[in-house]
Amino acid sequence: MSSTIYVGKYIDSGTRNDFFHIVGSNKKYGFKQFTSKEKAIWSHRVQTELSKVNVTPFVTSQVGRITLEDKSLSEWGYVTEVASKVRYCQNSNCCCDLYDSVEDCPNRKRIDDLISIMEDMGLEFTDGHIANFGMVKRKNKKIMVLIDTGVEGFKDYNANIWGYVSSDENYNYYITY
Repeated sequence: MSSTIYVGKYIDSGTRNDFFHIVGSNKKYGFKQFTSKEKAIWSHRVQTELSKVNVTPFVTSQVGRITLEDKSLSEWGYVTEVASKVRYCQNSNCCCDLYDSVEDCPNRKRIDDLISIMEDMGLEFTDGHIANFGMVKRKNKKIMVLIDTGVEGFKDYNANIWGYVSSDENYNYYITY
């Protein structure tokens, strides 16, 4: 990370990481914190590359640590663009994800497109529930992107491209579909 000092305010957490808004960024940037430096580096690499093809939010820092609102030092992570929540489609019977959605769900179609792009890049993403996606603005239009690039969401990946990172097998969320 550069010499910039970021202060993070806790906002949300997933199963394996926490997210902090960067104080003073008008909630445009946040810090993704991981359980290890190794996992932060791997996720940073994946998110940086996927952001180049509009699959993930932009990454705006290197891997590092920040000062949290309580003056403690964070675990390892990086600063990224904040995405807003995805709205469910209009169909009341639809969960808008890979596992329980109606055939014509527009969210499911975009998730399928994102997964296809990742597969073309050597990543098999299998944690496709709607909470792992968000909305960002590109060219004055909101688009859905993947917001969870932690290794636990990938059943398989090409280690020659992405590098190897150990994963706690108890937290790999693969579902075969």
